[in-house]
Amino acid sequence: SSGINAEWPLRPGSRLDKDKYYLVTGSGSELHDLRWLKQHMPEDAEFTLENVTDDMGVLAVTGKYSREVMSNMTDSPMSHEEFPFLECRQMKLAGFDVQATRISYTGELGWEIHHDAKDTGALYRKILEAGADYGIGDYGTYATNSLRIEKGFRGWGAEMNLDKNPYEAGLGPFIKPNKKTKFIGQEACQKISQNDLKCKLVVMTVDTHGFVDPEGNETVWFDNKVVGNTTAGAWSYNSNTSICMAFLPPHLTELGTNVYVELLGRRFKATVVNDPLYETEAVRTRNMLKKEAASG
Repeated sequence: SSGINAEWPLRPGSRLDKDKYYLVTGSGSELHDLRWLKQHMPEDAEFTLENVTDDMGVLAVTGKYSREVMSNMTDSPMSHEEFPFLECRQMKLAGFDVQATRISYTGELGWEIHHDAKDTGALYRKILEAGADYGIGDYGTYATNSLRIEKGFRGWGAEMNLDKNPYEAGLGPFIKPNKKTKFIGQEACQKISQNDLKCKLVVMTVDTHGFVDPEGNETVWFDNKVVGNTTAGAWSYNSNTSICMAFLPPHLTELGTNVYVELLGRRFKATVVNDPLYETEAVRTRNMLKKEAASG
């Protein structure tokens, strides 16, 4: 199969020891991914798999002031240069042993804080204390979804699934099909032709006129024919409009192409826009530093 079976990153710092790795996947696909790993373990494997989900907790500190909040809880350096994007670090935070990774599914500045599950409540309260002067508060799935769609972040089970291959999902830049190191799925990727893609993933704005926002799994129409489906949707506060991701036939994926998204029985005009619609914090910071360096 050339579909996408799972999604999980091996990040810098995932190697906890010379013979120990820490692998993280989405909470909703825990057992699915664990089963896949076990099915693909060699019979003579010189390693073991241990599910530590119930032993670990994860809290996310995200947003404009997340660096200041983190700095209030640790002596570890937190600057952009000293704690770069995607770095993973074992450290003390508010007196607790944690593994902090500079990453956020919102695409904004932030850290994922992995820790002993028994410490979650106490660590959460310490984070709220450290962020009190910055107006810290909880954020939920809808806010996360809106921000991740703006950044073009895919989600397994929506934009990434067994029915679509990685190139249809727009993951081509992350694949090296001809690399010397062999990997599962390499042969399938090599056989996929860019000219034979049945569909492509796009980001679109939707002119809902304040009716309802798309949420995913809505029908997409063109010339009174069903041509695709949305995978996710939300209101974009950065763009002040409804947005969505959708799979469309390749000939309808050019920037500026108009189609219609059906919402509660009504069709609303949608326009293919840049993917991503809004750059991530890491890209914005990198571009800012380049501009500053160029200006002397």
